[in-house]
Amino acid sequence: MNKIAYILIALIVFSCQPDTEDKLDTTDRSATFQTFLKKFKTVELPFIFRYGNFEDSLEFDKMPAIDPNSNDTLYVKESDLNEIKCYGMLKDTSAFFSLIYFYPADNFYPVLVTYDKKGNRIDKAALIVHGCGGDCGLEYCSETGIINKDLSIQCADTIVWKFSCDSLGEAIPNSDSVWVNSITGKLTHTGKLIMGKEVEQRYRDSIR
Repeated sequence: MNKIAYILIALIVFSCQPDTEDKLDTTDRSATFQTFLKKFKTVELPFIFRYGNFEDSLEFDKMPAIDPNSNDTLYVKESDLNEIKCYGMLKDTSAFFSLIYFYPADNFYPVLVTYDKKGNRIDKAALIVHGCGGDCGLEYCSETGIINKDLSIQCADTIVWKFSCDSLGEAIPNSDSVWVNSITGKLTHTGKLIMGKEVEQRYRDSIR
C-alpha cells in the first residue's frame, strides 16, 4: 500500500513540473525569429510602393528570399515559398513587428504581415488591390501601396484601356476607359490590419 502511495505521489509531482521541452521550443523559436528578422532592413514611414508597366526601381534579385528548407517556414507558411522576397521592417511599431514582403505574380507586389514578439503571425494584407497583368486593349497599368506615418494604408490600381475587345479579340470602337480601384485601411496599435471595402471608379479615357 505504501508503495502504491509513493508511485501516485511521484506521478503528481512529475505532472506539476514545467514542460522543459516546450520551454526550450519557445526559447529556440524566439532566437530563430530574431535571426529571421535580420533579413529585413529598417523602413522609414511613409512607405510608398509604385509600379507601372514601364518602370521598376526595385532590385528584387538583390533582396533576401524565403528559404523553404530553413526555419523561415515557421513564419511564412504559404504553400509556395519560392521567390518570396524579404524587403523591410517598419520602424514605428514597438509592441509588434511589421514586415514587408514582396510576393511573386506577373509582377512582384508588396504584402504587409504583422507578428507578435515571439514570431506568431497577427495579421496580413496585400498593399495593392488587384495588380497589373496583360489583356487585350490594355495601354497602361500602375499599382500603388502606401503606409503613412499615422499607419493609415492606401492602395490603388490605375488601369487605362485603349479599347475593349470582343469575344474574337477585335477592338470595340469608342470603348476607351480608365479604371481606378482603391482600398484604404489602418494598421492598429495591436498589430491588426483593418482594410476597407474596394471602391471602383470607371470613366471614359477620352473625356479626362
